[in-house]
Amino acid sequence: MLHHSVPRKFEIGDEVQLISTVIEVLPSGRARVSIPSYGQAYAVDPPPRTRTGDKVVLVGDVIGVDCQTNRLKVRIDCGGVITVDPSSVNKLKKHRQLGAEERRELRRTGSR
Repeated sequence: MLHHSVPRKFEIGDEVQLISTVIEVLPSGRARVSIPSYGQAYAVDPPPRTRTGDKVVLVGDVIGVDCQTNRLKVRIDCGGVITVDPSSVNKLKKHRQLGAEERRELRRTGSR
C-alpha cells in the first residue's frame, strides 16, 4: 500500500521502508519474511523475541527504477537486492541533491 504522503516518482538514492511479515523463525535465529510484491521469502536478522506473524520493517535505498515494468530495485540495509512494486513502499525519504553552493562548500571544507 502506497502511503498517501509518498510521492509516486522514485529516484535512485531515495531511502524507502518496506513492511514485511515473519513467515518462520529459523533455529539459527534468523527469520524468513514475506515482502509485498516480492515473489519469494527473504531471510533477515529480526529483532529479539520476534514471532511468526510479526511485522518487520526493512529499510533500503532505491538503486534502480524500471518505468516500463513499474518496479523498483532496492538494496536492503541488511544486505541483498530485491525488486518490488512502488505500491509496496510504506515510507520514503527523498534523496536530496546538493546545490552548486553546497558542493563548493563541501569541497572547500573537505567534509560531508
